[in-house]
Amino acid sequence: MESIQSKEQYLTLIAEEKATVLFFSAGWCPDCNFIDTFIEEVIERNEDIFGFYKVDPDSQKEVCEEANVMGIPSFIAYRAGKIIAEMIGNSGRTKKRLKHFSKMQKRNSNNTPNR
Repeated sequence: MESIQSKEQYLTLIAEEKATVLFFSAGWCPDCNFIDTFIEEVIERNEDIFGFYKVDPDSQKEVCEEANVMGIPSFIAYRAGKIIAEMIGNSGRTKKRLKHFSKMQKRNSNNTPNR
């Protein structure tokens, strides 16, 4: 998964018509590392619909601030500059919940934001 390198890249990606999923994660985060064990499976099943990118909060503080992310692991899906789905902070990130999140994104990818 490609990593976000700047606030400008973040702003460009979230404005795209193709939905973009951001995974806010850090190497020191045990829950993030657990998600890394199966996230590629989720990406492979959804890469035709969504672009997936990782955001390191230690090196991309401006992106986290802009996205209002204060806890990790977190996921936010955007389409055309609007949030279509989100899971913020650590509240039981399981493989089952992430699969449900990707299904929710698919349903919302043409609808209004789900906040």
